[in-house]
Amino acid sequence: MADPAYKLTTEDRQGYLYAKMSGEKDSLESTMAAVTELAGICLARKVNRLLVEHDMPGKLSTLDVYKMASRLPELFDGIDVAFVIHRSEIPDNPKFLENVARNRGATGRLFSSVEDAEAWLLAH
Repeated sequence: MADPAYKLTTEDRQGYLYAKMSGEKDSLESTMAAVTELAGICLARKVNRLLVEHDMPGKLSTLDVYKMASRLPELFDGIDVAFVIHRSEIPDNPKFLENVARNRGATGRLFSSVEDAEAWLLAH
């Protein structure tokens, strides 16, 4: 079996679960596999606050971003998610992912820094 196209690490932090997704190249398949695995971890550990750092270079199509964002609310139901994207390029508006997910019921936000994401997460 081949190694996954992503690496997922998690760490318990004061008041939330921290996760880092990394890989050589972003794709809908690798990011969805990583967030699906992460959702299972959150469910098993009864996590209600999650900070995710996404560090995979690449550019997803608008359709791929839409597909991913549409699935996030069901995967992270009842979980406040602070998402930090470092090297991936989201087409159109950088808030597109956040807007699509929030319009479908997600309770999360997109941030450009871990510090801002953590401040928002701990304030909820």
